[in-house]
Amino acid sequence: MSVMFITGGTGFIGKEVIKQLAKGGDRLLLLVRSVEKASAELNRMGLGGENKHITLLQGDLSAPGLGLHPDDRELARTADVIIHAGGTMNITLDSTTARQTFLEGARHIAELAADVHQEKGLRHFIHIVGYMSPFHDNNIHMETDVFQADDLLKKEGPYERMKFLSDLYIRQQAREHVYTLSVVNPCTLVGAKPAGTTEQTGGLGILVEALRRKVMPVIPGGSSYWVPIAANDDLADIIAYLARDAAPSGRTYNVLGEKEREPDMRELLSIISRELRMPAPRLSVPVPLIRATMRAGGSRLTGIPAESLSFITSRSFRTETTNELLERMGKPPLHISGILPMAIADLDYRLTYPNRKEPEGYVKERRGDLSVLVKEGNGVPWVLVHGMFSGADDLVPLADQLHERTGNPVWIVDLPGFGRSPSLRQGDALQGNVEALCRAIEDHPGPIRLAGHSFGAVLAAKATAALQDKVQRLFLLQPVLHKPRNRVRRWHSTSAQWSRFLLQLLSAGSLTRMMLREEGIEDQSELPEGYIESVIRGLSSPRITAANAAMLHMVHHHLPDLMPADLPDVPITILWGEKDKVYTITEPFRQDPRVSAVPFGHQFPVFRSRETAELLIELSS
Repeated sequence: MSVMFITGGTGFIGKEVIKQLAKGGDRLLLLVRSVEKASAELNRMGLGGENKHITLLQGDLSAPGLGLHPDDRELARTADVIIHAGGTMNITLDSTTARQTFLEGARHIAELAADVHQEKGLRHFIHIVGYMSPFHDNNIHMETDVFQADDLLKKEGPYERMKFLSDLYIRQQAREHVYTLSVVNPCTLVGAKPAGTTEQTGGLGILVEALRRKVMPVIPGGSSYWVPIAANDDLADIIAYLARDAAPSGRTYNVLGEKEREPDMRELLSIISRELRMPAPRLSVPVPLIRATMRAGGSRLTGIPAESLSFITSRSFRTETTNELLERMGKPPLHISGILPMAIADLDYRLTYPNRKEPEGYVKERRGDLSVLVKEGNGVPWVLVHGMFSGADDLVPLADQLHERTGNPVWIVDLPGFGRSPSLRQGDALQGNVEALCRAIEDHPGPIRLAGHSFGAVLAAKATAALQDKVQRLFLLQPVLHKPRNRVRRWHSTSAQWSRFLLQLLSAGSLTRMMLREEGIEDQSELPEGYIESVIRGLSSPRITAANAAMLHMVHHHLPDLMPADLPDVPITILWGEKDKVYTITEPFRQDPRVSAVPFGHQFPVFRSRETAELLIELSS
């Protein structure tokens, strides 16, 4: 068993590293600012509670002695390996903060490394820096005083400059004290495969936000430039492997793919634009001209930090040592394209709902090409599919009720383009949605209970017809049985493009009045708290707006009336809200024994989660 002292263990990189290292029997000492917050984060990761391999040491990277209590300092001195991944990911840091965080942090962590090596021998120091660092194994000038080198790297922004100077300083200290140092230089990162959950919005998220807000009408540098991107779990695998290496050689590892195999700048912006359902930029502009424009006031106008241009490069990077390491690990060279749509959708979701917390007890997983919120349990899973103006988050209260009352697992699906799921590829929208839902559930080894709401009910019925052996019971909650009769509604959705334009103009007041009218609700207080604001905020995303517009157009103009003969041959329950003012129970279903009437409106699975759960449980027995 090794003892590993880790900074940045609750950050975007550090959390994935901890996940990897926690699978072994090593003791992990995590430097954290707040034990309470770090404990809560570990619990969310499933690593809290009685985990005896993880010890939290309260301190501060920028403080002398790392701000450690003397007893904790002594514990830190038992480390065999130091992993330094600490520091804020914020490219707009001012010079004073960046210096305190990175350069002073490097001084303090290097002091600990020197103490450990002198006392017992430090097996390995692993420093996480960045792929644009100019320093490598063969250009370390020992005489440079990084704390006085005011002219060194002065063209870099404070964030990058202080990170690079800390790289140089720790390399100097490793040579002076003769311990093994590996420097790991990650590129721009997205979340771990296969889900691409990207909590850190300051990297690729800057491009996503710029395109969302239509403030990037050009291609920086054109096709000869690129933004190297890698998945966080690939980086964590490399760091964990190095940390466990009993005889490390000490090298520099640039963690990124080969330029020739990765998307260039034009291709990357096209991929992002396609996911956002927006036109891609076509005109290429030299990066120096864009940088000068940003520094002349363009950053204030666009909200794009001038420092972000540092991550756009025409360079190729040496990856021989990284590829050799990956080969020893039994892994292929790095390649990012397969996860980009999931990561872009996740970033767009986070930028759309910046203050929304992840629902407690759920884990975002990738099923097929869709994002699914999963809450573990025992028995047959409940799989919930939302309708228009909704997403997986809107069905969390219903899922919580089902989980609390049955103990069964619950999955909540985000349909293509909604919530955290990538947009639907080109082709027939109805069939594409059905196929995406089928792929999300077909790999589950056992049966499921499938419940769909509104248009999601139509999709659930069609998916069940294709996968009848998977669905133990099908629940259709206010299914769209016919096209709306309202001529104004049909005019509003004449085309997906026209519907999208009108949705972007929808106000909270207009939506509230529409809901009250169509749900048969007399008082606004009956609407779930925050629902209207959530829908309006969702329509600030061009991706989510396009998905809603396509669904509206499909339902109002192309969806055939649903007939009893169209339903699959599995046990089915149809719950119908009698207060729905837009859709009615059609004649073929009026005497159908599978239909149960409820005294609610169209949105009852969202608005009446407790009552809906009670009915689903009662009718499933």
